[in-house]
Amino acid sequence: MTREQDEHARLSALLGAMDMGILFVSHDDRVVYSNPAFTRIWMIAPGTRLIGRNSQEVLASSACVLARPEEQGRRMLRLPREGEILGTLEIQMADGRLVTQQVHSVEDVYGRPVGHLWLFEDVTRARQTADQLIYLAERDALTGLYNRHRFNEELGRMIADAERHHSRVALLFYDLDEFKYINDTFGHRAGDAMLIRVAGEVAGQVRRNEIFARLGGDEFAILVPEISDEMLRVLADRITQSIAQVRFQFEGQSLRLTSSLGIAIYPDHADNVEDLIARADTAMYQAKEAGKNAWRTYRSDLDTTQEMVSRLSWNDRILHALENHLMDLQFQGVYSTADRSLSHFEVLVRMRDKDDASVLVMPGQFIPVAEKSGKILDIDRWVLRESIQMLAEVKSIPALAVNISGRSFDEPMLPQYIAEQLKRYGVAPRRLMVELTETSAVSDLHDAQRFIEALHQTGCGVSLDDFGTGFSSFAYLKHLQVDSVKIDGLFIRNLPKRYDNQLFVKAMVTVARGLHKTTIAECVEDEDTLTMLKSFDVDCAQGYFLEKPRADHPLLLGASRLKNANMELRFT
Repeated sequence: MTREQDEHARLSALLGAMDMGILFVSHDDRVVYSNPAFTRIWMIAPGTRLIGRNSQEVLASSACVLARPEEQGRRMLRLPREGEILGTLEIQMADGRLVTQQVHSVEDVYGRPVGHLWLFEDVTRARQTADQLIYLAERDALTGLYNRHRFNEELGRMIADAERHHSRVALLFYDLDEFKYINDTFGHRAGDAMLIRVAGEVAGQVRRNEIFARLGGDEFAILVPEISDEMLRVLADRITQSIAQVRFQFEGQSLRLTSSLGIAIYPDHADNVEDLIARADTAMYQAKEAGKNAWRTYRSDLDTTQEMVSRLSWNDRILHALENHLMDLQFQGVYSTADRSLSHFEVLVRMRDKDDASVLVMPGQFIPVAEKSGKILDIDRWVLRESIQMLAEVKSIPALAVNISGRSFDEPMLPQYIAEQLKRYGVAPRRLMVELTETSAVSDLHDAQRFIEALHQTGCGVSLDDFGTGFSSFAYLKHLQVDSVKIDGLFIRNLPKRYDNQLFVKAMVTVARGLHKTTIAECVEDEDTLTMLKSFDVDCAQGYFLEKPRADHPLLLGASRLKNANMELRFT
C-alpha cells in the first residue's frame, strides 16, 4: 500500500509539472483527472471542481473565446467513432493563442475500454518562432522584401506554371544608377535608408500576384505572371518614374536617384530560368547604355556588344566546367609574420579552358558572371566540398580558407551544408575558415550578420576579406563578428613608400586588435613590406614574395584530387 501511494504521488507530481494539458474522461464521459496545465490553457478558474463533470460542463467553465466558435466548437472534445482515428486539431483562440488537441483511447489490462485521454498544448510561441524562422529564411533583412533564395523558388514555380498553361511570365531587373556614389560619399547608413525608401515606393506599384525581391546590394527583381505588353510598359514606366521622384534628405542635402530597368519575357526571350535571368540582366545594361533613368525590353538585335555576348557565353562555359570537372583549385600559403611559419592556405578557384585543359581561366573572368546568373552558389558548394575532402585526406594541412560569395548570404542552407560536409568527412570545424568580402558583407549587413552567426554555429572560423576597400564603412566592423580581417592589397602594395597607407594599416590593426580579431595582409611582394608589417603587429601575411598560388604544393600532394588532376592533364 505504501509503495502504491508513493508511486501515485510521483505520477501526480510528474503530470502536474507538465506543460501539456491532460484531461482523462471515463467511458461514460465523466472527468476522472485533469492537471494544472489543462486548467491554465483553458483559462478555468483555480479551485473549479471538474471531477465527475462531463466534457460539455468542462467547456462551460472555460473563459476562452474561440476565434471560429461555430466551426471549432463542433470538433472540440468530440469522441472518435468506432474505427475512427482523429488527428491533431488546431484550435485558434480569439486572443491569438493556438492550442492543439489530441485524443487517445484508454484500455485496461484486459483490453476493455475505460475512457479517453485528451492532450492539449499551447503552441503559440513555437508556431510564432517557426513562422519567424521561415520569414528570416526568405526575407531580406533590410527591406523586408523577398530575398534571392525565395525569388529563385518563385521564378522556377512561375515558369513551370506558365509552361503548363501556355502563358507568359515577365522578369523585371533594375538597379539604382550611381548608387555607389551615395555609399562612398555619405556612408552605408544613407545608402541603406535610400534602399528602404525605394523599396517602399516600388512595392506600392506591385500587385498581390507579383513577386518583388531584393537580390542584393542595389539590385531588385519583379516577377509578373500573365501580363500584356501594354500593361508591362505601364508598369515599367511607373517603377522608373516613382524612383526618380523620390527625394531624400540626408545631412542637410537633397539626394535623388534614378534607375535602369530591364525586361525579359518567358517564353518570348528565353525558355528556361537561366537564360531568362541573363536576358533581363542584358536588357538592364541596354537601358544603361541608353542613358540610364530608363527601361528597355530585351532586344536580341542590340545584344551584340562584346560585353553582352561575353556575358551570355560565359554562362554556358561555367555550366560546362561544373558538369565536366573543369573547375580547379590552387593554394597559397598564409604565414605568420613573427616566425614565417605556415598558418593556413587560402583556396583559389580556377576554371580550365574547355578546348585546352592546360589553360587556366582566372576568376576575374567568370566569377562576376556566375554571381549574376546564380551559378556562383554551385561554385561555392563545389569549392567547399573539395576543400573539406582535402582536409580529411591530408592531416598535415593546418587549415584552409575558402572565399564565399555575397550571394550565399541568401542561401540559408549553406551553413548546414558546411556542417554536414565536415561531419561526413570527419574534419574538425576549426580547420575550415570561411572568407567574406567586406563590400558584400556591408552591402547586406543584416544578412551577413545572420550568415556569420550561422557559420560560427558550425565551429568554423570567419574572416573578412578585402578589408579597408570601403573605408567609409570602417565602423561596421564592430557589427560583423568575424575572427580575422584581411587587409586589402590596395594598402599593402608599395607600403614602405606610401606614408598614407602606413597610417591606414596601423589604424586597421589597432581597431582589429581592440575588437580581438587577428589581421592578415595580402599582396606582400618584398622583404621590406613584410618587415614593416611585422613592426605594425600584423599577425599573418601572404603574397608572391612568400609564395605564389599553385595546385601542386608539396604539403598537399597526398590529396587524391591533385593526383587525379595531374593524371587528367597527362592524358589531355
